[in-house]
Amino acid sequence: MSTCAVLFAKKPAPGAVKTRLQSHLSAHDAARLYEALLLDCATALHATQAAAKVVAFTPAYAEDALRTLLTPIGTFEYVPQPEGDLGQRMEGLMQWAFARGAERVVLVGSDSPSLPAAYIDEGLVLLREKEVVLGPSTDGGYYLVGRRKGESRIFQDVAWSTGMVLEQTLARLGTQTLGLLPPWYDVDTPAEAGFLKVHLEALARAGSTQGRHSLAVLRDLALPLP
Repeated sequence: MSTCAVLFAKKPAPGAVKTRLQSHLSAHDAARLYEALLLDCATALHATQAAAKVVAFTPAYAEDALRTLLTPIGTFEYVPQPEGDLGQRMEGLMQWAFARGAERVVLVGSDSPSLPAAYIDEGLVLLREKEVVLGPSTDGGYYLVGRRKGESRIFQDVAWSTGMVLEQTLARLGTQTLGLLPPWYDVDTPAEAGFLKVHLEALARAGSTQGRHSLAVLRDLALPLP
């Protein structure tokens, strides 16, 4: 496999996912929305041209539940996320993919259900010429990160889950060349979920099916305006 795209996924269990939404939603509704986000992100992953399409799951016992959920979308390879903080898990999955023959690897999260599959493909294309690719998110992090095969320190000493993630990752690049994707947004807070609802309504009105699982759930939920 020359290219690999990896989706980070959690088991959509109430109280274990999207806890920042629980200021406006019940734990059950937050988990229901996360399940829909995951379905839409997996749909985008399946639509890419990546040679290997991988779901990296947590906790370790989540594989069967995620296979049941995502099999209607398509065929994926499933692998447990390594131990450690987010940077260690991302680095571990990068090395796992490289060891299996990948030359170019991108990682995406499950917080951007409106993200076009074309952005993931463009990240893999950029890695033909660049050593690292980043898709900046509006919260100061990134919705996509990718690398060519080789050594890198971009995940070391980064303050994860803060607005400094992108800035600190850029500082770790050193002499590595960078490919940059357009900015996009993650959905973590009630206001971001409110914006997602409006954006997905607009996409549906324009004829797009991206985010359709999330929109179906969002239409049932009371969320603040963006």
